[in-house]
Amino acid sequence: MARRALVAAGLLALALAGCGGDDSSNENNGPARSSAFIGVTSGVLTNPRASIESEVKVMEASGVTALRVPFYWTRIEPVEGKFDWSGSDALVEATARSHIELLPIVLRAPSWAAAHPKSTANNSPPAGTANYAAFLTTLIKRYGPDGTFWSDHPDVPKQPIEAWQIWNEPNHDHYWSDQPFAAAYVKLAKAARDAIKKADPDALVIAAGFPDRSWESIDQIYRAGAKGVFDAIAIHPYTFEVSNVLRIVRYARRSLEKAGDGDRPLWLTEVTWSSGKRPGHTPYPFETTKADQAKRLGEALPLLISQRKALGIDRIFWENWISTDTNHSNPFDFSGLRVLHPDGTVTNKPAFDVFKRIALAQR
Repeated sequence: MARRALVAAGLLALALAGCGGDDSSNENNGPARSSAFIGVTSGVLTNPRASIESEVKVMEASGVTALRVPFYWTRIEPVEGKFDWSGSDALVEATARSHIELLPIVLRAPSWAAAHPKSTANNSPPAGTANYAAFLTTLIKRYGPDGTFWSDHPDVPKQPIEAWQIWNEPNHDHYWSDQPFAAAYVKLAKAARDAIKKADPDALVIAAGFPDRSWESIDQIYRAGAKGVFDAIAIHPYTFEVSNVLRIVRYARRSLEKAGDGDRPLWLTEVTWSSGKRPGHTPYPFETTKADQAKRLGEALPLLISQRKALGIDRIFWENWISTDTNHSNPFDFSGLRVLHPDGTVTNKPAFDVFKRIALAQR
């Protein structure tokens, strides 16, 4: 029986000045839509100062229906066959108790499984495909519909993970050292799909989110044989102008149509503006002030929601839920709706109230 689908971090953004794009039908031939639509991404929840349980409860009260988080292979299986489930268990339990769907991004090869085991950048692709596929099988055996996590925790409401995102931004060498990426990434994704569908036929296989000129990355993976591999294609439409977010989505839809896959759902697994702009410093292309971050969020989400059917947008994730707002060399450290302070306290930014109003209206 088909189950519900899930709602779905690059380093540099695109200041897009393009235009155009035809609307396309959203009568998708993929799995049926979930009620989940507006979600958030968060890697900071793995910070020891962050309270996963309390933050997820705030998410639930704020209209969040899905949480996208990294499941770092190198942390969960640092040694072949030996697993540390503490971090992922905590996330699965908290989101299940708050009825928030979880979308794991499965990435970062441990040294024993990496193509370049001596690399210190932690950006090596896996050596071959078998170990990554086996890891996904293990994840589903723990968190899927027949997962041991649920039998081991009968007090936790059973909410199996229903979608898996295959890596993150492999078109950037920050995540995938070997460029060009497309042929090797599609090969890995095919093995991942086979493993996922064998372990859980109803699970969704989500492409890695592509930033920058995402439509060109879509062209590249389809030339490498991606058709039929993914249940949804994911993009990260980073740009300064709100109108250009929509244009990036249109370009992505056009690339799918050109590839003969025009009905494939699009997941916007990262949408954001950073609030780290400061006087006397050149901002990143999508960096602005706290007040303007809230303004742009308040314009972008309704615009995307209004085009949901026309452009086949199945999920939107704000990048991200919470940030520390300290590291100016990384604009994403200022992209949160909430701020985690050094003493462990958390405060809201102006964007939080805007997001909450929009998200609650969609739930």
